[in-house]
Amino acid sequence: MADQEARLDAAIRSFQEQAAKAAELKDKIAGLRGSARNADGSVTVTVAPSGALLGLQLSPKAMNRTHTALQQEILTAIREATQQAAAAMQQTVQPILGDRAEQFKEAFNAHVEPLGPSAPPPAESLAGPASPVQQPVRTQRPARPAASEDEDFGGPILRRDSF
Repeated sequence: MADQEARLDAAIRSFQEQAAKAAELKDKIAGLRGSARNADGSVTVTVAPSGALLGLQLSPKAMNRTHTALQQEILTAIREATQQAAAAMQQTVQPILGDRAEQFKEAFNAHVEPLGPSAPPPAESLAGPASPVQQPVRTQRPARPAASEDEDFGGPILRRDSF
């Protein structure tokens, strides 16, 4: 009996330690970010470790580029920031998870798809009206017959003499 209690106590302690590590890891991951700038500093991005874009700053200098050049600058900065966040994530989880860090990394990145395409999608794949919007045709309603005093509220259902 004492042996079972000792094993149960050990299991509870182990669980509590794991829960504490999980809470610590959660708090550390919540604060992780990656940031990157393009060469002239006109594009700055901030991402979460998942690659989610948290911030995008464009200086007036960025507007001097063509739309495709600006798109490439933004995507390049996002890739660099995501790599920085992933490295920070690895440094954060490795000491806590040890041997399981790689398994965590694979599970964490399982849903992340690479950025792309680098070329704009074909115009026909973009949502939008294919032809000018047509205004609806309005038709005149037939005139209602004049209501008598008894029909103010829909007819005989409310007449006193029908009770």
